Amino acid sequence: MKIIRPFLLLISIILFGWLFISNINLINAAKTLNEAQINSEIVKVNDFTSIDQLKQFTIEKISQMEIIRERFSENALVRVAVISALVLLQIILYATKGNSFNSKAADF
Repeated sequence: MKIIRPFLLLISIILFGWLFISNINLINAAKTLNEAQINSEIVKVNDFTSIDQLKQFTIEKISQMEIIRERFSENALVRVAVISALVLLQIILYATKGNSFNSKAADF
């Protein structure tokens, strides 16, 4: 148990770090860039002269949205699995609440 507890704690810290890093890229830090992209898409839509061009553009955007939604779903499943593993690790660490770092004091 003296080796397992620090090992589980290390794994837990690594998983928490991974969760933190993987969520940082979801922050919308470049709002002006996103607004410029949205405005350019609006200009494209306004430039269409036929309904067929607009339909094709809309179908492409819907397909892109579907791909993005599937990626977010896959990422969410991975995050739920990592959070579940972290909860399990924390329960195990709590259940074995002995102080493994100060083992000499426990030997007396």
